[in-house]
Amino acid sequence: MKPSAKQYAQALFETLQSTNPKDQNQVLENFVKALAENNDLKMFDQIEEEFHRLELAAKGTTMANVTSAKPLAVDSEKQLVSHLNELVKGKVELKKKIDENLIGGVVIQMEDTVIDASVKRSLEDLKSNLEE
Repeated sequence: MKPSAKQYAQALFETLQSTNPKDQNQVLENFVKALAENNDLKMFDQIEEEFHRLELAAKGTTMANVTSAKPLAVDSEKQLVSHLNELVKGKVELKKKIDENLIGGVVIQMEDTVIDASVKRSLEDLKSNLEE
């Protein structure tokens, strides 16, 4: 069975944690070689994202993927971060993405939790309720 991006990231993270800093470049070179040998270089971006998530978790920070129809206003972003910090009882880092198909609102994904507060979702729910 082929390793997932999450498994690769976990292995790299654990290895780097237990490696002398002067030897970390060699570990990274070996890691890239292993990815190439397994034809998994295409997973690099996913592995990098998972690795970053592990680094944040080690610091007590949670990654929140926030998708909105347009860029969030500074005040809205600050409010969102504040509410999410309270929700996770810790610190949250936002990874922002724009999807104009949402029409308005936001979709937030943190680990296994999705909060869909988009206008698109509201309209789909309304349509579903009207069809019942």
